[in-house]
Amino acid sequence: MPDYIFGLQYETKLFMLSFLVGLVFGAVYDLLRIVRIVKKHHKTVVFIEDFAFVVFCAFWYFLFSTDLARGQIRLFVLIGMFIGFAVYLLTVGSITTRFASAIRMVYEKIESWLKRKIFTPIYTNIKKKIVQNYISLRKRIKSRKKNLKVGKNVVYNEDK
Repeated sequence: MPDYIFGLQYETKLFMLSFLVGLVFGAVYDLLRIVRIVKKHHKTVVFIEDFAFVVFCAFWYFLFSTDLARGQIRLFVLIGMFIGFAVYLLTVGSITTRFASAIRMVYEKIESWLKRKIFTPIYTNIKKKIVQNYISLRKRIKSRKKNLKVGKNVVYNEDK
């Protein structure tokens, strides 16, 4: 058998392994979705995250094809990865998304409590101190300008 023909048994093994790699891709993407659900991201950050994820998947597809498929790009390997990815997102991914929504509610409550009880009082105290220091500094600057006496008979540096 030529070197480029794998045989049905080896192709089945490659397909199953690519399915497992697709499940891993789904888990990694699910982590990204959980982070996005818990803390909202700007569109640009989401684009960068998605682009990095695609590069990550392409890199691992290349390594998979290079190592196990003898450097040959096989469509059934790519299809197996897509199926594994879709199966993960439609099964476990839907459960983790609901779980992440519950985590988001807890996160928002903790964040609002921290803002109300800790960060807002600290911020207002720091703001008061800065304003007080600024006002006292302005008063000192104005008082320094009044130190010299105004008059025709006042002579400074007079040698006697």
